[in-house]
Amino acid sequence: MSSNGSQGNGGGKRKIIIPTGNEELDLKLAGGLPFPSLIVVEGGHGTAKTVLVQQFVYGLLRQGLRVVVFTTETTSRDYVVKMTRLNFDVVEDFIRGRLRVYSTQVRGIRWTRSFARQLLPRLSRWMLTRVGEFDAVAVDSLSHLAIYSSPGEVMDFFNVVRRTADRDRMVLITLHEGVLREDLATRARAIADGLLRLKIAAVGGKTVKVMEILKLRGAPTTFDSTITFDVDPAFGVKLVPIALARA
Repeated sequence: MSSNGSQGNGGGKRKIIIPTGNEELDLKLAGGLPFPSLIVVEGGHGTAKTVLVQQFVYGLLRQGLRVVVFTTETTSRDYVVKMTRLNFDVVEDFIRGRLRVYSTQVRGIRWTRSFARQLLPRLSRWMLTRVGEFDAVAVDSLSHLAIYSSPGEVMDFFNVVRRTADRDRMVLITLHEGVLREDLATRARAIADGLLRLKIAAVGGKTVKVMEILKLRGAPTTFDSTITFDVDPAFGVKLVPIALARA
């Protein structure tokens, strides 16, 4: 683990800084992500939420941490394949069990409303009972689970992930804008240590992704609050300087 950490703002716990595995991104973040943390990545369709979280997962694995991913958007195999194609070499981590990927896309199971409503409470129970089996957990995306759940189940889930992060774990959650009821979204943003908002912008006639860091407790105060990037199929997250984007 990287130890160029700073004192966290929540609960007096000391946080360390975990590199993301992307040197350009780490420079913008003044070293990486604070650990432990609960980080919510919010944005519309096509804003690269999944790729950004995969970058974070890759960085955690490179530091020897155990990561569990819950994906609602692809199969477990395809999730690993897509990471590898973006130059996130996680095959050995997957084989050795340092990376575990669980998917709702299971052959033979029909995606019905009654089936979907069971998933979020089960995920909450899994985190509470299996917290000793991982150092970090990513949920990508919460939107597909929350949309079928009751407000109480969603609130219970956020209470669970907050407790999980408080037990020295990293929790990463992707969320589509507008999916949660506003009071629930406000609650999620309030309890999160990190809130990253992604959007698509046109700069100088070019389309790029923009990450706004609305908060990042435990991070150095010198990090860049706005980061412009794109997704390179052979590289993953590729930062785009504003001057270059406008050229």
